[in-house]
Amino acid sequence: MTQVKLEHITKSFGSVHVIKDVSIGIADGEFVALVGPSGSGKSTILRMIAGLEDPTGGIIRIGERVVNDLMPKDRDIAMVFQSYALYPHMSVRENMSFSLELAGRPKAERDAAVAEAAEILGLTDLLDRKPKALSGGQRQRVAMGRAIVRKPEVFLFDEPLSNLDAKLRTAMRKEVKLLHQRLASTSIYVTHDQTEAMTMADKIVVLNDGMVEQIGSPTELYTAPENLFVAGFIGTPQMNFIEGMVSADGTVRPDGNAHLPSLRVDPGLPLAAGDAVVVGIRPERIRFVPDGAYPANVELVEPMGSEALVTCNFGPYELRVQDRSMETVAQGADVRFDYDPVLALVFVRDSGKRVVKAG
Repeated sequence: MTQVKLEHITKSFGSVHVIKDVSIGIADGEFVALVGPSGSGKSTILRMIAGLEDPTGGIIRIGERVVNDLMPKDRDIAMVFQSYALYPHMSVRENMSFSLELAGRPKAERDAAVAEAAEILGLTDLLDRKPKALSGGQRQRVAMGRAIVRKPEVFLFDEPLSNLDAKLRTAMRKEVKLLHQRLASTSIYVTHDQTEAMTMADKIVVLNDGMVEQIGSPTELYTAPENLFVAGFIGTPQMNFIEGMVSADGTVRPDGNAHLPSLRVDPGLPLAAGDAVVVGIRPERIRFVPDGAYPANVELVEPMGSEALVTCNFGPYELRVQDRSMETVAQGADVRFDYDPVLALVFVRDSGKRVVKAG
């Protein structure tokens, strides 16, 4: 069983603390994505697992071994980088087998491992080409093949698709996910793209400023974010946020405009009159209806084919709406909208924590 455990990991560069008491458990065969904005510490964590950086404090376990003091070559991991890092003078075959050659593996074993990886990745017909004769996607597959031939306990991916164009990234996401399912390997995948994380990972770790904000499945993070940061980071377009005060009847009066109607929220939430809160509504939860409870003015309409992304002004607040009605909403028009109050999330304004029902 190849589990990976980070126990109270910290990392400092001089007086700068970049990783702050991070603990993560990754099960055998699990595909886990580390996501967060630039500077959140996700690549630093990956490099510490790989042995390319030493933690300032805490313990890293791979399987049953504590690997803090082990060299990268002794950790039985393989890493795929953002840069393909292929040897330009070597063929695909030679690039993929080079690490095995350095390890002194017999030629027959090297050839068999390369042939197996090439078949998995669709590279069999390209084995004699040099990297300059390959497309970006093919080069990335060679980089993955170079990792596969080693049959490591853990695969580490550091933003491997960020150099590809949008269409190729979508295709490669599928390939990486199918590869993981076929190999049933423990995989840790770093990305700043939450769409990659949502579509590929079994579990997502959301990082911010060197700390873990939330760990959960893609569905859990989307439907039940624990705080405002996760709610705003996960989901495209971003969740709409409206600040307000809880009224005596349990609704939320928006700040900034006394003439705006109060927002309805789940009456089962433990809210008290006077609480300062933030109401979060996903763009796809809002619908335009003639008799809607809330007035808005359309600022911008962005047709997306099967839907339109509509930006509206609701008093001082800007709302994004995913409109799938296929009816034309004109820029500058006055509209009315509504939403299901049970699907609106409420957060404590000071702490950012989501308000949840008791029990």
